[in-house]
Amino acid sequence: MKRRVTLLLLATLPAVPVAAAPDPVQTALGGEPNLSTPGCALGVFRDGRLVRFASSGAADMASGRLMNADTQFYAASVSKQFTALAAMQLVAQGKLKLDADIRTYLPELPDYGRKITPAMLLNHTAGIRDSLELLSFAGHSDVAAATREQALALTLAQTATKFEPGSRYDYSNGGYLLLAEIIQRLSGEPFAAYVNRAVLKPMGMTRSFIMDGARSRDPNIAHGTATSDGKRQAADSYPLFGGSGGLITTINDLAKYDRDIDSGHKVWTPAVRKLMLEPGRLNDGSAVRPAERSYQSYASGVIVGPDWFWHTGGARGFKTIYARLPAKRLGMALLCNDGDIVPNVQLNGIVAAMNEGLPPVVAPPGGALADGAYRSPDLPVIYNVQREGDGLKLTVSPADDMTKVLSTLVLKPQADGFVGPGVKLAPDADGAGFALQGGRVSLNFRKTGS
Repeated sequence: MKRRVTLLLLATLPAVPVAAAPDPVQTALGGEPNLSTPGCALGVFRDGRLVRFASSGAADMASGRLMNADTQFYAASVSKQFTALAAMQLVAQGKLKLDADIRTYLPELPDYGRKITPAMLLNHTAGIRDSLELLSFAGHSDVAAATREQALALTLAQTATKFEPGSRYDYSNGGYLLLAEIIQRLSGEPFAAYVNRAVLKPMGMTRSFIMDGARSRDPNIAHGTATSDGKRQAADSYPLFGGSGGLITTINDLAKYDRDIDSGHKVWTPAVRKLMLEPGRLNDGSAVRPAERSYQSYASGVIVGPDWFWHTGGARGFKTIYARLPAKRLGMALLCNDGDIVPNVQLNGIVAAMNEGLPPVVAPPGGALADGAYRSPDLPVIYNVQREGDGLKLTVSPADDMTKVLSTLVLKPQADGFVGPGVKLAPDADGAGFALQGGRVSLNFRKTGS
């Protein structure tokens, strides 16, 4: 009887809930949404449809407003592919020739002695100086207060290019600003109005637009933040004009963009797609590489790898990336109001967390650098390389005494290698060596015994 009563009592007790296992994707995104921190909005698109939305952090910490799929973000250089799309529409219509001299369209541009083509502007090989840096050098401490006309005037006034056009890659916002001006003149409309009408509207991107001197006043917009002097601060300033940047967009609208690439083809027509994804070429015929030892090519506003095509964007308080894996009909977008995020690394972690055997969006050239000791014939030291999360820890010791530590470097990953204070490490293709680059010095290291 006593045992029966005990069992009856146990049966009436409330069930203790079992804690759900953490969601690996949510963890890779940065954890559950937290109203006291900034974060990211993630969109996963399959077959041109949004199949997953997730977020971390607040769109606006001051008001405690969370992110959703309609939250607007400043897209930064993810905008470049939309400028490129506008250009390729004009190419398909026969109005713009990619191999023409751009002085055909911009006669006031100085004659630099070498032809610069629209194709060079698209793939960053023209040698045009960066328009945002020119604004800074000209005393514009806040780019949000500068106008498109001021940036264009500075860019058109340059008396020389940085190098022989077509001879090498050098990322330039100025090149895309000139391209936007060409689009404006050929279309007969203000650049922003043309892109909004001819590129965004046909794809149904109703909450997206190119700014033309004014920021979005939508109540559902993300406000940027960044760390300065160890403190989280507002960082909501960015250029208010298009060309190199200027796009305001949302995860839901990028789902519509992805659908047009996948199956809609209203803007990404077969002809435009071919133009957009064709790797740029240098004067010697080689593919345009966005970095030394890179296995990827720069096409038109997108970087084309063996698996994905993609582009990141960055402002002081915003980091973004859109990427697409055509073989799987998979697209992904990450829009962050945290300027400390490295978007391609963050997205790589999310792809890995999906556990579908997908290739990384971006991997250091040559793949993983093996842990171990490395030496340059030009230095009397050994560099011991150790993985630390996504980054590297380099311990420098005398070649004749590995127990003594001279210095330590911690490097963070980026699209084409690893970076630290004043240095960049680019792995060799075989993963058994690397180039270490400083301001004026570059040395090659190989794994001891290799």
